[in-house]
Amino acid sequence: MSLVKEQVADWGNIVGDILRCIADKTYSFQDRVRMGVVCRSWQASLKNEKINFHIFLMLAEKKNSDRRCFNIGATETILELELPEIRGKRCWGTPFGWLVTYGLDLEIGLFNPLSRASISLPSQRTLDYDITHHTPQQLRLYFIHKVLLSSSPTSSDCIVMIIYGRVVDGEMDSLAFAKPGDQAWTQIPFTSLLDDVNYFNGNFFAVSSMGQLFLFEDLNGPAPKVVEFAAPPPIDEPHDKKYIVDLGGHLCMMSRLQFPNEVSYDSGKVEQVNLTEDFDIFKLDMHTKNWERILSLGDHSLFLGNCSTFSVLAADHPGCKPNCIYFTDDNPYYYTRVSVSDIGIYNCDIREDVDYIDDDEVPDLLNSFSPPLWIKLF
Repeated sequence: MSLVKEQVADWGNIVGDILRCIADKTYSFQDRVRMGVVCRSWQASLKNEKINFHIFLMLAEKKNSDRRCFNIGATETILELELPEIRGKRCWGTPFGWLVTYGLDLEIGLFNPLSRASISLPSQRTLDYDITHHTPQQLRLYFIHKVLLSSSPTSSDCIVMIIYGRVVDGEMDSLAFAKPGDQAWTQIPFTSLLDDVNYFNGNFFAVSSMGQLFLFEDLNGPAPKVVEFAAPPPIDEPHDKKYIVDLGGHLCMMSRLQFPNEVSYDSGKVEQVNLTEDFDIFKLDMHTKNWERILSLGDHSLFLGNCSTFSVLAADHPGCKPNCIYFTDDNPYYYTRVSVSDIGIYNCDIREDVDYIDDDEVPDLLNSFSPPLWIKLF
């Protein structure tokens, strides 16, 4: 009788090209992360491998819990993380894998929910704003209106820009910026009613509630300023919320059309809620400064709301639908007073046929201080 020695495969020595091919076909977030920590050989082979994960909807904070759920397609929970570091904090999403946080202690920071790394930003107290008449709860909810990172906070050229100061509805917004490691915010002498800020071709731009486009100048100089760059596009509803984004190399503006809807409950209660029903989209000619109405996002998906406004190529991110706008609540004067969230997916092909996320189907959509947000994890 001959004994045949069983051969055990040495998976640690799998050829790098084959391993990377397997990684490219692995769409499970958990499995892809686990592949990178199997052994040093695998870690080295996958170190520079580009990972295109889903864009996640991070749900609101659970009551009496540190656990946060991250959904794909808005409805399927694929990842749950214990994140005590952000409990009780207002959060905004970014496309760089980091959250911007603002707590009752009035400290502002950056937090990576995967690595659990944190980066401090200058305190809110370094801003010239009288907070004596406002509670920490009011400031957490209203003080910072919008946040934008020019790049990943781990890069040396990252600048964080904030729109802030509209604590009482009707007040004007102000602008300030800082780099990770700065001791104080640099304030820009400019006030207006602003809806969004973004970074395009090496410059910051902001849009007012009426659709004027502003350009930031001399941020590295002694007197940073904001100047009007383009007049508003021909918007049908000038008072609707505006957003700006880099869409495939073009600076675009979106106007979010919300209309009152009547919602009836089994208890007999009837509630008036504002729901997003349509978007107007405009592309700017940077030379003539004229706006052109467009009806399609092409191969891109767009994410806006309680996050930095950003777009991605849908094909690069599993589950992303091209030519769709993914939106969340972002009006603290409104979402804290109603029982229905305004979160969903708008298909530019169909128009006015919005796929709303059902509050009964997905828990943790409503929150008194920090609604769900879109984040690109990596």
